[in-house]
Formats: sequence, C-alpha cells, structure tokens
Amino acid sequence: MVRYGQATTSDQGALMSRLYRITVLRCDFVPEPDRSRHGDAHERMIAHLEAAIELAAIDAEVDWFDVYGGDLPPLDDPSDLYVTTGSATNPDSSEQWVDSLRRWMRQAVEGGHPIYGVCFGHQLLAHALGGRTRRHPVGWEVGAVGMERLFALNASDGPKTTEDNATVRLLMSHQDEVCALPENAKPWLQGEFCEIQGFVLPKLAVTVQGHPEFAAEQVRDLYERRRTLMGDELTDQALHSLTLPHNGLQLTVNVLKYLLEL
Repeated sequence: MVRYGQATTSDQGALMSRLYRITVLRCDFVPEPDRSRHGDAHERMIAHLEAAIELAAIDAEVDWFDVYGGDLPPLDDPSDLYVTTGSATNPDSSEQWVDSLRRWMRQAVEGGHPIYGVCFGHQLLAHALGGRTRRHPVGWEVGAVGMERLFALNASDGPKTTEDNATVRLLMSHQDEVCALPENAKPWLQGEFCEIQGFVLPKLAVTVQGHPEFAAEQVRDLYERRRTLMGDELTDQALHSLTLPHNGLQLTVNVLKYLLEL
C-alpha cells in the first residue's frame, strides 16, 4: 500500500479531514517492451492517481489488487473508492476473472461502494448492471478525441456555459463500446464516434471510455505496436492528434472530489 498526498491545513484550503483509501483494480498485463518503458496497467493508474490526489490536496493511500490474476478486494472492509484500469479483454468475455469481477461490481454497487470505471471498467460496469456493450461496427477509436461534457459533477467544475468547459478531450484506444445504459445511469460524456463516452450512477459510480491516465508517449508506443491491427492511415491520424492537449488529469480530480464527496 502506498500513501499519497498529505494532510492539509485550513490556510491551504484543505478538502478533507481524514485519510481516504483508494484501491486500483488491475485488469490487464502490459506486454514488453511497453511495460519496461511505461509501467504495468496498475502502475500507470497509480501514478495518475498520485498526480490527481496531489492536485486536489487530498490525503489518501492507494492500494491495488491483481484482479487480472484472480485477486479481488473484500467488500467487508471496503475502500472509499475503487478504480479500474483498462484491459485488452472484451467486456462480454467468459474468462473466469472477468466473470468474477462482473459479479463483484454488482455487489459493490449494491453495497454502496463507489467505483471509477476506466475504459474496460466503463464497459464492464455497464454490462454487469444490465446495460449492453458491443464491438463498434466501424472499428477502433484512437487518438486524442474530443467529446461533450453533458453536466458538471461538482459545482466547482463551473457551469457549462462556454465551448471550452463543455468539451473534454481524452486519449483513446478501444473497439468495444457501451450501446445501452444500465437502469438509473445518466450519460455524462458524449461523443460522435462513440456516443456513450461515460456515465454516472449518482454518488455510486463514474465511468469514462477514454484513458485519463494515459500520457502521449505511452499511447504513441501502443499505437505503433497496433499499427498492423489498425492500419497505417488510422495509426498516423491517431499519432498526429497527440499534439492536442487533453484533460485527463483534471477530469480525474473532478471524479475523485465527486465520489469521495469532497
């Protein structure tokens, strides 16, 4: 378990008065050479959360469980928040670890344990709660992709009054998509290629199809590795888009504040 952030004082604008527990659910195993260069899936997510926790001035400790390897956290001693990594696995997979995580997600939501679902986690949570997923008929969505933010999670996000704060751009790499939402879920992020880019279960879950934890150099290597799968034209378009700014860090800050009720 790694602890990030530090207790803040009132003159620093402290957001909290206790230590929060955040648990990362590792849902993939990054192949070499990417793993040596950029870290495994959970290491990337932990580094991203570390930056978001520091920016939000939250006192938190981050743990992780190897869900991909069959290890799930107990819900009788819950964390304050669970965060999934992405995965190359399909959300409708019958692999044992996916079935187990799907059941665990249902139990977590029923028990009131907040989840931040990223990419595969977005898809699997929808699938677990009665929504529907599919392979996108057009294929891959990759690159730095802009989408509309339909509403702000927190009052501190600011009202959605201008194009700038109504638009989010995230780094993407996926073929599957959520095509029907679970009951009581509200679409939060909306795109052109993939309409449901994120959804919210009020105070219980926030999901994003994109990868807020990705950095440009990480996805650059990923796209090159998948060039034969995606084709030269799409790969080159995705690589060119990486010069655009993206909002992953601030988005995660807003999600943390919302789900931790700060």
